[in-house]
Amino acid sequence: MSIISQEQLNHCQRLLFMSPVALGDFLYLKTFLIALKQQNPHIELDIWLDDNRCNTDAWRLSRSKILQQWIEAEPAFNRSFGCTDSVAHQTTQIAQAKQYQYDVIICHSGSKSQQFSALARQISPNALIVSSIAKAPFKGLLNKIIFRHSDNLYQLDANRLAQDHHITDRFYTILHDIAGLTLSKPDFMPALRIDETYCSNTQQWLIKAFGQQSGKIILINYLSTNTKRDWSEEQVIELIELILQHRPDGRVVLNVTKEQYSRACELVASSLAAQQSNVAVFTVQDHFFELPAMIAAADLVITVETAIMHFATAAHTPLIALMRAKKPYWAPPTSDMAQVLYASEGKGYVSDISVKNVYETYISMI
Repeated sequence: MSIISQEQLNHCQRLLFMSPVALGDFLYLKTFLIALKQQNPHIELDIWLDDNRCNTDAWRLSRSKILQQWIEAEPAFNRSFGCTDSVAHQTTQIAQAKQYQYDVIICHSGSKSQQFSALARQISPNALIVSSIAKAPFKGLLNKIIFRHSDNLYQLDANRLAQDHHITDRFYTILHDIAGLTLSKPDFMPALRIDETYCSNTQQWLIKAFGQQSGKIILINYLSTNTKRDWSEEQVIELIELILQHRPDGRVVLNVTKEQYSRACELVASSLAAQQSNVAVFTVQDHFFELPAMIAAADLVITVETAIMHFATAAHTPLIALMRAKKPYWAPPTSDMAQVLYASEGKGYVSDISVKNVYETYISMI
């Protein structure tokens, strides 16, 4: 029996799902949230994204904006609450959320479970609050005190899952156990619906960047939000040189965030001057769907451990993913279309994966 009964869901008018998700998390998680909405169509389902940092870090505010654009495009969700840049902003957003008088709040967080539990109660004093936690501090002895704002706690028992399970198995189990969600295994993997407008704009961008060249498009993403998951500038330049030596007509799209755009352009101009007409730097300008549209247009994606590898999987674009060995359940399922290279040497950082290894994998796939 699930923690939240079907009777409680039947009487629920508004449900708030609170989780500081990244893009990859949401890609997989939304499948199950949409299914929950479909099984309870009377419920207004909202999402709280704020990670409780209350700072002006550009990367988190930009990611939050992207996620809100994505959520807005999904009919299953009514509204979202993004990351705030100050305590005053967060206070205002809490007051806005209070107006909806949520009947049920589900919190899903790792290290900030206690904060989200308290925040949920602040948003809705009368809600049924269930907190999904990664680990109970002090072996759970102080749970009643630490999570006093929650009505119920849930902790996933990973031992119930197969050794080679995927992140989708985790998300399904969590929502099945908490809210009684039922979904067939073949429906676990996500799909990306991309508006034709963005696909058309991508083709126009490619023509502007490469003219009438028609070689294969290789999308490369070498940076993340964590240096342990990054490849170096020297590595990406060496790989691009090898790719263009192998395929002189190839078109390499180097994906970066807005914050990294100027540096990436300088890198291409200084290090790839002779091949510059075959290399273009891409960044999302206005809307999240610009990135999935570019991924869908590519013939191959080579990326470090970011949401891009998950988007490539959802778009059915051939993929080479560079990952640390940590948390293998996040890896895209290996197939003829997707190869995962793990960092098995040095410190186990993604930069420990050699250019030679990536290039040989590229040759085998292209």
